[in-house]
Amino acid sequence: MLLDFSKLDTTSIYKLISNTVTPRPIAWISTEHEGISNLAPFSYFIPLSSEPPMLIVSIGKKENGTPKDTLVNFLNGSKATINFASKELKDIMSQSATSLAYEQSEFEQFGIMGQKILPDYPMIVEGTHAVLFCSFVKTMPIEGSVTTPCLLLVEHAYYADDVIDEALHVKLENVGRVGGKFLVNGELVS
Repeated sequence: MLLDFSKLDTTSIYKLISNTVTPRPIAWISTEHEGISNLAPFSYFIPLSSEPPMLIVSIGKKENGTPKDTLVNFLNGSKATINFASKELKDIMSQSATSLAYEQSEFEQFGIMGQKILPDYPMIVEGTHAVLFCSFVKTMPIEGSVTTPCLLLVEHAYYADDVIDEALHVKLENVGRVGGKFLVNGELVS
């Protein structure tokens, strides 16, 4: 089947791309503003470069059309802590996708345990096996897009001792996004 994207609606295009570029690890991003810790998952996320170490995450809008809290926090100077979710954390990660008021913290609202391991970066989610600590570089607007791609510079990383060896080989079982489902080690989980 050959599809012409110029003749498809946005929802169809999203379904096709999100089910084709798989599995994509989910960027479970914590940011901060005025002492409030925000936490939200994003599935449009990918590494971009190793030198310098850069990532890109595309952030959509809230249902009411306003920017999501993560983007607002980036634009207000927040750094990003990108948590990677394992199968054990997928349900609470999904819950953290719920839209809350800007003044509400997903950590507090959903009882997600977090800890600060680097003073200049937002909290990590307790139980995560890998975390990337990043600075926001810039947005990369795409004309006509409903998402805002954000360029992030990776400055530090954390790995649980059991997922990394001395040669820096990392073995993770991250939850990935496959359309409306999640994938862990090639196995679909709901």
